[in-house]
Amino acid sequence: MARRPRPYSEQDFEDVQDGRASKSEQKRHVQRMAALAEQLAALPKKQIQKLPVDERLIDAFLELESISSFEARRRQFQRIGKLLRTEDETMLLSFLVPKQGAKKQAQLLRWVDRVIEQGDPAINEFCKLYQAADRHTLRQHVLRYQRDTQKQIDEEELAKLRQNIVNYVQQVALISE
Repeated sequence: MARRPRPYSEQDFEDVQDGRASKSEQKRHVQRMAALAEQLAALPKKQIQKLPVDERLIDAFLELESISSFEARRRQFQRIGKLLRTEDETMLLSFLVPKQGAKKQAQLLRWVDRVIEQGDPAINEFCKLYQAADRHTLRQHVLRYQRDTQKQIDEEELAKLRQNIVNYVQQVALISE
């Protein structure tokens, strides 16, 4: 086995620190998107047609009604999940959040604030309450937010990072129902 010509440096780990997702995290994201697809498929036909998404995605949702085979539905949900990857998560969640109700939404926003302020203890408690939550993913989102807060990054970037945490918490809550 060849030796590494130089020792590891900070530059070798920049991609990981900059938020590039690991392969496992990417797979979990795909699973969350498939679960999101199942939630969106439960919407009435009129609401599905109002979704501001690609026409192929709307057609894929409408095709689900005619599919009766379990395996074919599973493949269709995977296809929909793949198409959802290019869509805006925040916008899609906005269609599902009213289904949860204002009280549940306020509770989730309190969880987001608590997780950001308290860190690991709150993350562990959230993961116990919501079984679909992945501790590592949530922790990475929170650590990125806290790191950028300490670096005093602009407010727009911090708002974007906080929205990522909100989206993740909402997805987990929807999947856990």
